[in-house]
Amino acid sequence: MNPELQTVVDRLELVERQHRTWKTLALFALLLALVAITLPLLKPALPAPTPSVAKFSVVEANRFLLRDMSGQVAGGMEARADGSLRLVLGGRSTSSAHLVVSRSGPPQLTLRSPEGHVQLGLSGSDKPSVWLSPDGQYAQVSLGLAESGSGEVTLRDAVGRPRFHAP
Repeated sequence: MNPELQTVVDRLELVERQHRTWKTLALFALLLALVAITLPLLKPALPAPTPSVAKFSVVEANRFLLRDMSGQVAGGMEARADGSLRLVLGGRSTSSAHLVVSRSGPPQLTLRSPEGHVQLGLSGSDKPSVWLSPDGQYAQVSLGLAESGSGEVTLRDAVGRPRFHAP
């Protein structure tokens, strides 16, 4: 083989090697493109991001607790085993309001001082009544219905002795 022919053969081998490299690179790019196209089809769709405030049509529980910004219990709502329902707004160290709806008795609403003394009470029985007490011991003022269905008003002094009663 003469040197000129050898040069042509060497150049041809170089072109074939470069062609093989480009051919391999093109095949690799084609495979990568196929994977990129089929991967989303095979992978299940990601769930939509949940909003920061969830909206539900029904929430069920026997008890809900309300907490203040420091994490302390500030109230709650519960259904008790005897069938009564309670709603409490306020904590043990603050003034609070208590609403109790019993299955067997009348509904009651009480307002309590931070010391736990009941200062106002409402009873929703057949003979509804309202009473006020500054210390939680004696009802200073009470309004209610008597057995006859007529209204009653009672005023008491600081010791609890009746000072006024009508009728």
